[in-house]
Amino acid sequence: MRLSDMKPEDEIIVFDKLSRKIRKRHGKYIASNSNFLTIQFQHYKDTLLLSDLKQGKAQIFKDTEAIVF
Repeated sequence: MRLSDMKPEDEIIVFDKLSRKIRKRHGKYIASNSNFLTIQFQHYKDTLLLSDLKQGKAQIFKDTEAIVF
C-alpha cells in the first residue's frame, strides 16, 4: 500500500528502532506533509520524519501490508 492511499483514522502499526531495541506501537494515521507523518497513539501524538522511514529506521504497516513511498 502506498502512503498516498492512506486515509485519516486508518489503524497502523509502527516499528521503530531506538538504539538496540525495536519498539512496536499501535496508532491511527492523522496526516502527512512533505517532511512528516503524524500519528495518534493511545496517550500521545507523535510525528515521524519521512526521511527516517525512507532510510529504514522505522517501518509502518496497515494490517499486514507494509506502507511504501
